[in-house]
Amino acid sequence: MQRLANDTGIPYQTIARKVNRMMAKGMGLLDSVKNIAKEHGIKETKYRIDATKIVRETEKILREDYTQTLMISAVLGQMVEARGRERLPPPAFFAFIEMLSRIPDAPRDTKSESSTEIEDRTTRIIELMTTLVSVLCEWSEKGVAGVADDCPESLRDMAKAVFRKTKLLQGGLWTCISCGDIVDVKEIIALMCTKCDSSISRSDIHQRFDQMAGRDRTGYGRTFSEERDD
Repeated sequence: MQRLANDTGIPYQTIARKVNRMMAKGMGLLDSVKNIAKEHGIKETKYRIDATKIVRETEKILREDYTQTLMISAVLGQMVEARGRERLPPPAFFAFIEMLSRIPDAPRDTKSESSTEIEDRTTRIIELMTTLVSVLCEWSEKGVAGVADDCPESLRDMAKAVFRKTKLLQGGLWTCISCGDIVDVKEIIALMCTKCDSSISRSDIHQRFDQMAGRDRTGYGRTFSEERDD
């Protein structure tokens, strides 16, 4: 969208609003961008989004350092529970959870990042996840409507997981980030079912992150990587 804003001379915020309106009507992110480009006589084929590159960049950030990934996870967990403009869209959070399951071996405390560095990486992860779900999933006026036709085969399981968890949430159900059980969204504590929350010490944030990353996860809410290994 920033490239389109530069090419058209239209402010980024205006482009973003137009894209959001189109996506609310069921048009995908890339199709929305191309549609606007076409309206302004710009060659639409120059705008591309490579979902696999997004995944690779995300994995690179999350593999850098355990503590950094821990902090990013904590921020995104708070944002998905927030209200208003600060809220992270649940589909983007679900995609992040799926990404965490791909990096179980992030090195612990190999370096010390500044708060600014962590904030920058958190912002980048949010951008990557919101973009990723925009291209992996099909959208309608009600939100995620399925897996996009052009979703890469290697990422279809991720898209299915995002779609499934989003539909459950729309029905008032939440997939516990620890055990994967499906519970009433009103009963969750820190994104977990009450059973998992009570079994994990509140002071042990590292244990909570390990659960969030999908280690030892069982049940219907398992991540796509675990399902594929069955």
